[in-house]
Amino acid sequence: MLCSSLASRASRRHDVVARSLSSFTSSSASDANISNITGGKWQFLTPPSPKQRVLMGCVSYDPAVGNIWDGIKEWLTSSSGGNLPHFDYVLFTNYEQQVSALLDGQIDVAWNGPVAHVMAEDLAADRPDVALVESVGMRDVDRDFKTVALIKRDRLREGGAPGVSAMKGQIIATGSTDSPQGHLVPVDWLVHTVGVNDANIIPYEYDLGKHGDTAVGEIEAMKAMLEESGGTTAALVSEMMYQRGLNGAIDAINAEELRESVVQIRDSPPVFDHCCFDALVGDHPSDGGKSSDIDSHRAKIGAFSNAILSMDMNDPCQAPIMKMEGISERWMGPRVDPGGVVRTALYRRGLASASRSNNFSSQMRAFSSSAASFGGGERVAVLGAGVSGLQSVRALKAKGFDVTAYDGSPKVGGLWRKNYLSYGVQVPKQLYEFPDLEFSEVEVGQYPSGAEVQKYIERYVDHFNLGDNIALNTSVTKVTQNEDGSWNVKIKTSDGKEEDNHFDKVVVATGLYSSKNPSLPAWATGETAACFNGEILHSSRVHNPDQVEGKKVVVVGNGKSAVDLAVASSNAGADSVTLLSRNAHWPTPRLIADLIPFQYVFLSRTGQNLVLGLTGPLPGCSPSHSSLWHSIGQYIMPPIFRVVELLFAAQFRNVTGPTSPFNKVGVVEDFYGYAQVLDYSLRDKVKSGEVDWKVGAVDSFESDGVVLADGEKVEANVIICGTGFQKDYSIFDHATREKLNIEYDGLWLFNHTVPTNVDNLAFVGSELAVISNITGYGLQAAWLSKLWSGEIHTNKQDMESEVNEMKDWKRKWMPNTPSRSSLVLLHQIHWYDRIMRDMGLKVGRKSNILSEWFMPYESSDYHGVLTTLAEKK
Repeated sequence: MLCSSLASRASRRHDVVARSLSSFTSSSASDANISNITGGKWQFLTPPSPKQRVLMGCVSYDPAVGNIWDGIKEWLTSSSGGNLPHFDYVLFTNYEQQVSALLDGQIDVAWNGPVAHVMAEDLAADRPDVALVESVGMRDVDRDFKTVALIKRDRLREGGAPGVSAMKGQIIATGSTDSPQGHLVPVDWLVHTVGVNDANIIPYEYDLGKHGDTAVGEIEAMKAMLEESGGTTAALVSEMMYQRGLNGAIDAINAEELRESVVQIRDSPPVFDHCCFDALVGDHPSDGGKSSDIDSHRAKIGAFSNAILSMDMNDPCQAPIMKMEGISERWMGPRVDPGGVVRTALYRRGLASASRSNNFSSQMRAFSSSAASFGGGERVAVLGAGVSGLQSVRALKAKGFDVTAYDGSPKVGGLWRKNYLSYGVQVPKQLYEFPDLEFSEVEVGQYPSGAEVQKYIERYVDHFNLGDNIALNTSVTKVTQNEDGSWNVKIKTSDGKEEDNHFDKVVVATGLYSSKNPSLPAWATGETAACFNGEILHSSRVHNPDQVEGKKVVVVGNGKSAVDLAVASSNAGADSVTLLSRNAHWPTPRLIADLIPFQYVFLSRTGQNLVLGLTGPLPGCSPSHSSLWHSIGQYIMPPIFRVVELLFAAQFRNVTGPTSPFNKVGVVEDFYGYAQVLDYSLRDKVKSGEVDWKVGAVDSFESDGVVLADGEKVEANVIICGTGFQKDYSIFDHATREKLNIEYDGLWLFNHTVPTNVDNLAFVGSELAVISNITGYGLQAAWLSKLWSGEIHTNKQDMESEVNEMKDWKRKWMPNTPSRSSLVLLHQIHWYDRIMRDMGLKVGRKSNILSEWFMPYESSDYHGVLTTLAEKK
């Protein structure tokens, strides 16, 4: 009966310019509150109580609106459908009345356009008796709504490109002045792009109060342009109406004439999100404004949204009415700020405030103790609560996403919580700071210990109130993508409890190095070492001095952890220490020529441009003149770096011999495979004989030691493998792993952050290696938050092209290592520049040109970047 009724209503379809619906989930509302809403049934002469009632308002811009909502109501109120027996709707003739009814508590939900959304936010902020307004859902077709600029073909100069400048001097017809797509957004764009004078704008005012929903004004604007009424030579209309005109779907518009005599301008106004369901956050006036009624109000809105989300386009009973409402595939969760672009246009006209109420965040925090989370934003799971995961949480929260970070450890911090003996940072503290929080525990120029970093990370969580978004002692065991692009995330708590959770997006922030996946040589776990009577440990398992004290220690490797542990073992009283390296690699001294901190050379714009002259520009990031400089620098820079190599070798007293990299590998190339910044501890230990440094490889074992490939035996009862970590993507389902296409030299991502073939997935910190990595991860998280909130636009073709260009460039000269795809390192300033440009922020961060070119870039230069996210929704 329900199916046939819905189909019957859909058959009475009018030609409607449809609007939107949404998703707001309040999964944790109490059973009692849910039963108040879904329980009971309609009773004659007995109106529902405010707690039971779910009353929605919508503007009747077309006679079909009633038919649409009659059909949706039938679904929502049925026990086999939405199970909301007390749902109903009321029609308004204009948005102003509808907004007033929402704020007065006469309706629970308002089906608002973007202008009405901004109006509701501003009016609510001015009323002390009303909670703030929040979007709780939308249709898929309302995302990235587009407007186009049209011009008569004969108004273009012969051979001239139809860019936005062609609109200057034209008489331009638009839709009604209250239409976001037909007037407000495109006119604001023209005025602030090419300085179009308002006197040249002719609005066609129809159905004021309906905010352009009827689109009659846009039709009249196109008609006026075709007829050149009053000298009109251009028009601003929605892309949807223009396409309908081209397709002959508008009786008043001659499609053939439109195609032949009109050209679409190449440039276009910014896209924006159109309609959304609006509701009030917190206390609702109809509930008496009492805090005890917060849960019931949230449950009511959540039940409504859950019911809407349960509609399924694949169900032949529901599909007709959903199509009638204009849905392409499904209802969707709300965007973070559906009125952002529209608000800007209104603000510039003096019709709205510059931003949402500054009290919004504090209001949200005030309600966060309740079981239901009313944010309404898309749900994001962040895997890991180290420096990259925490900054991802902060950035995404600032954009309104509902974020949960999972970490299997009892504390935040990742590898900084617990690592190998004497671990610490290999750069001075000013290069290892969160951009918005000074590392005050350590003096400038000092190299922080691991314990100091851990304390600093914990302070960051407290300072930015991130704790409520972090689930500790909770591991993610499986991540599976659903057909609609969302994710199922399986978690397991420390007490063994397992649970499946649904998220819209996933961020992998498990870092470049994970103690869960140590990389061990084959001989460390195979039969080769079966006769060895001592211990074989990965570096991440060496935590205490007594593990090496009085013992014969062999440390295998030549990275920072191997060098640190060779020195630490000697300091801890090991009987003997041998450092065994397969090849010689370049260390970078903390002070170049014992005078200049290394960052002045390698982390200044001048220094990075010297490197660029040798290697070439970083694709998609370095400035356009870089290719010219490289064409010259590739001949100039090799002898200069040859001098640098001699200087470094001399500083480490390692100019000749098997452990010297001099004359064996270039310092820049080697840095990209085995980067490390060292003091002279190892040099001095080797010189004093406390550490015996050999170049060689393990061939076999005896009970009391190892035999090297050259036949030499080294006595040992503890072997430490400082051999790094390996990546593991097995957490993803097979189909996702196939799409990620992990290659022999790593996972190649667009901007080191997002895969080109898997939607709603990102990697922050996990596939990016820069020198100031804590800063880089913060900027990466900020960039991602703007990408996912629709402020940064790209397309798959451009993404794939840039990834391929990056792949070709790196493979030409970087060492073939499993992490090659992630490496930025000495090109980090240009990568940061790209992030700043994409986010619309200032690229040059220094106070004057001399500092800009000759001073090192430090974390503090990016102070405020994450803070601005909340201000620029």
